[in-house]
Amino acid sequence: MFKLLLFALFIFLTSCTTNVSDEDAFGMVDVDQNYIEKNWGDLFIDSGIKFSDELSYGRIVSFLKPNSKGSLDTFTVTTSLNSKLFMKEDKFIFIGGGMNEACLIKTENLDLAENRDTIFLNYGKSKLMDYIPYQEIPPINTSLLKKTLSVIDSKRNFVLSDTIISSYTFEAKNFLDGIKFKEYDLLVEYTVDYCAGGDIIMYPESVKRKKYYLINTGRDLPKDTTINWTLVYTDQYGRSDSLEIKTFFE
Repeated sequence: MFKLLLFALFIFLTSCTTNVSDEDAFGMVDVDQNYIEKNWGDLFIDSGIKFSDELSYGRIVSFLKPNSKGSLDTFTVTTSLNSKLFMKEDKFIFIGGGMNEACLIKTENLDLAENRDTIFLNYGKSKLMDYIPYQEIPPINTSLLKKTLSVIDSKRNFVLSDTIISSYTFEAKNFLDGIKFKEYDLLVEYTVDYCAGGDIIMYPESVKRKKYYLINTGRDLPKDTTINWTLVYTDQYGRSDSLEIKTFFE
């Protein structure tokens, strides 16, 4: 069963990330600087954690994890066949499978009534470590991003011919009304039972990579005009920075 879980995790991570060179033949521009795609095996190698470092089944473990609002959430699980926690020194890796995160928390918390001891992994008086499971987010390649946004064809509704790939979300500030970044949606999912999904949950979380294009939903674009504006980019933990952009509408 565990081998099936790890195989599914490998497929999940490799399908949700895209490792593209700076500018390839398909018109995609990867603006994450020095990004290297990693799967679950790479995380174990980098951390020095081994499968033999797994906690035994039936252990209630509570730890703090970062969220997209820039603060920390408390996450409590009971280790089991489908919920595994590997711990070594000041690092840990959690892998849970079989349902989405909200349903996993709801289900696992039912076990707390059994009054078993809880390990408070990274908080409280009896914490074992100070490690918070943040993923390392690659820096933005600012020069490439500026180059990609430096010239726009005023006749295009989809104002960029290239798709931008990044682990950041983008927002245009002080730009022309109607021009905005749109995430490239490849698949629309429909589900009746919210808890029927088969998501794999992993901490530290993998880098969440997205594809964007820039669209015009408003007025006619100017011609032979240069606009100075601000690009705000935010990572999956809510940490933001900005970049001053100069765009020429040809």
